[in-house]
Amino acid sequence: MSESDELRRRVETLEARVDAVHDQMSQTHAMVAINDRDVADLKLEMRAHRKVLEALRETQLEQSQRIDALDTKVTEGFATVLAAVQALADRLPEEPAA
Repeated sequence: MSESDELRRRVETLEARVDAVHDQMSQTHAMVAINDRDVADLKLEMRAHRKVLEALRETQLEQSQRIDALDTKVTEGFATVLAAVQALADRLPEEPAA
């Protein structure tokens, strides 16, 4: 084999390897782009979930305050009813001894 044939064969081998590396780089770039988009989508979704959880927390705090206020009203209402019943009971005549 002549020197020029050997050189031609080596150049063709090198070109084939460069083409293979180029194809791998193209595939890698495509996968990186897909992963980048997926991560961006995931971040967006996580941000939306966080906002929902924050809104839920706010709602639960408001509801807790309302429940506490209702509990206070109910407790005070029962105390008022109990006092009124006790006042009525105090006004009843004593039962005669049997």
